[in-house]
Amino acid sequence: MHPTILEQFKKDFKLNENDLFIIQYIIEHSEEITSYSSHQLAKETYSSPTAIIRLVKKIGFKNYNDFKLNIHSLLNKYTLSNMRIMSNEDLYTIKNKLAKIETGIINQTKENLNSNVFNEVMTIISRNKYIDIIANDANAAISEYGSHILSSVNKFVNVYHNGNKQLWFSLNVTSDHTVILISKFGKTRHLLNIADTLKQRHIPFIVITTDDTNDLAHKTPYVLYGINHGELDNLKDMIFYISLKYIFDLIYTALFSYDYKQAKEVDDLYAKIYYSENE
Repeated sequence: MHPTILEQFKKDFKLNENDLFIIQYIIEHSEEITSYSSHQLAKETYSSPTAIIRLVKKIGFKNYNDFKLNIHSLLNKYTLSNMRIMSNEDLYTIKNKLAKIETGIINQTKENLNSNVFNEVMTIISRNKYIDIIANDANAAISEYGSHILSSVNKFVNVYHNGNKQLWFSLNVTSDHTVILISKFGKTRHLLNIADTLKQRHIPFIVITTDDTNDLAHKTPYVLYGINHGELDNLKDMIFYISLKYIFDLIYTALFSYDYKQAKEVDDLYAKIYYSENE
């Protein structure tokens, strides 16, 4: 059996019984506590503001505001780690677990997105007509999905998955293109070389990866973070792909909203042509 979320907190952070009582309250009231002051949370848990501040630092937050901003991300991480698919589970259990896993991944991706960075990314994407995505293997397959939906909001989108074409592209692309590099771990030497080439040519680019400590994330200020869960290693690449798809969906929805009228006109025209050809 998996340990409960409370048991995992106790083990990972060496919490005492008073800490665990507060954590249990936080888990059960996660949607409300982000509007609480430290004094209100202390009152609800029969503790003191000092005890609350000490606990939030003990579980890894810088201060109480950091706790309020990021507690959902931490809880999602622990919830997901409790959702591993086990040997010979029945289909009903797998169906319910998978729904919770996908919801948890999307929620954690949402919490991980820095609003300021995302606004800057959307500014870059909005001002350029062309989007070029550099990705390999299954990342390229999800990028083709991204290419499809972004094409419907008045963008010309190309996905480069061939190594030679990726390199030639980095040597020739102009600044009126939005370039997106995708790598789960950000360690591929070829992609790092492409990032260096783009920097040397003063071409802004966006990175989608999972870890702010990897080499690729340090190549640009425009980084969006997907999710990679070591606790769910038996699901392998699926975790990052769900996260990546959500990021593409978010970009698409934002663009659609920015110019709703034109996007709707193009979508209606596409539907009219498509269905007339298939009658």
